[in-house]
Amino acid sequence: MVSFTSLLITVTAGAGAFAAPPSNATEGLGLLRARAGTPSATGTSNGFYYSWWTDGAADATYTNGAAGQYSIQWSGNAGNLVGGKGWNPGNNNRVISYTGTYTPNGNSYLAIYGWTRSPLIEYYVVESYGSYNPSSAASAKGTVTCNGASYTILQTTRVNQPSIDGTQTFEQYWSVRNPKKNPGGTISGTVDVSCHFQAWAAVGMNLGTQHNYQIVATEGYQSSGSSTISVSEGGSSGGGSPTSSTPPAQSSTPSTGGTAAHWGQCGGQGWSGPTVCEAGYTCTTLNAYYSQCL
Repeated sequence: MVSFTSLLITVTAGAGAFAAPPSNATEGLGLLRARAGTPSATGTSNGFYYSWWTDGAADATYTNGAAGQYSIQWSGNAGNLVGGKGWNPGNNNRVISYTGTYTPNGNSYLAIYGWTRSPLIEYYVVESYGSYNPSSAASAKGTVTCNGASYTILQTTRVNQPSIDGTQTFEQYWSVRNPKKNPGGTISGTVDVSCHFQAWAAVGMNLGTQHNYQIVATEGYQSSGSSTISVSEGGSSGGGSPTSSTPPAQSSTPSTGGTAAHWGQCGGQGWSGPTVCEAGYTCTTLNAYYSQCL
C-alpha cells in the first residue's frame, strides 16, 4: 500500500467512472512528485484548472506540467480514473486545441469532458479511445461534422451514479469521432465545442445553463497506459471551419430509393436531400435548420 502522508495537496472525494470530483480549489498539484496512487484532487496550475479523480484501485499517477500540460501514467488493469486540464467554468463557444502523446492499453478515452448544472449533464467529445468504442453502449441520435471530422452523437442515462453533485441520476451526452484519431503515439487536434453543442441541441440534447469545468481529459478503466497532453485555447484543425452561427451540417447515409434512413436528415433551411423517411420513421422538425427521421 502506498503512503500519502507527505502529499502537499488537498484530497477530495470524487465521482466515479465517467465522472469527476466536486470543485476543490487547491493550487500547485504540479509540486506533487510522481508516485503511485495520486489521490483525487482539483484546483489550478499555471493558469489552468485541473481535475483528477481515481477510485484508488489502479496504480495511477497524475502530474501537472507547465502551462496547460499534464501527464498520467496508470497500470494494474484495475479501477477507474479520469483527469486533465482546462477551464472552470466552461462555456458554449470555446475552441480547444490539444497536442501530446496518448498510449492506452485497453479501455480508455481522450476527450473534451465537462459538466453542466440546471440540468445536471455530463458530456464527452471523444477524439480517441483504446479497445472499447463508447458508441457501442449508448443510443445513437445522429452524426455531425465538426472541424472537418465526422462524429456520432449519442445519449445515455446514468442512474444513481457519482457526479459533481454526489450520487445522482443524469443524462450523458457524447460525440464520438469516427474514425477515431489513432492512439499509441503522438496526437493533436482542435475541437470547437459550439459545433457539438449546437448539434446536440438540434436533436433535443440540451446542456444545462450553468457550466462547471471543461477539460481535455484522459480516462482509463481497468486498463493501463500513459498520456501527456498540452491544452490551449484557440487554433484550427486545418480540416474545415467550425460552425457557430447556425446549427452544424448533420448527415446520415440515405437508404436507397431517395429516402432518408433512421436518424438521417430529412429537411431544414437549405436542405436539398431526401425529405421522406424510410418505412417506420417520421420526418420530425427539430428547428428551422434541421429535421430528422425519428
